[in-house]
Amino acid sequence: MRSNVVFCAIVLAGCSVTLGGAEGDFKGGRLPEAKEKLLVLEARSEGWDEATRAEYALYRGLVHHALGDRAQAVVWLRQAKDHADVLRDDDRPRLQLALDAIGKAE
Repeated sequence: MRSNVVFCAIVLAGCSVTLGGAEGDFKGGRLPEAKEKLLVLEARSEGWDEATRAEYALYRGLVHHALGDRAQAVVWLRQAKDHADVLRDDDRPRLQLALDAIGKAE
């Protein structure tokens, strides 16, 4: 019975998670919370439009990079780079700075 309650709580929490909330956590330095939200959003992100999917990939990459997971950061930042033309103007410099930082580590 308890496992059903926990499962329901996780499902309900996932319904209230938004990309904006994950971005806010990232910008506020709450990296583990941002990562958790982004992981919850991954399944939903595949149905999003190109611009929202690019934004998701960017913040997923930024969070992994900030947490020191370079391999995953590269995967997600490259996805964001493939669609950089649809990113918001304020997100393009974030992408470029992260790509530059990762490039210097190679």
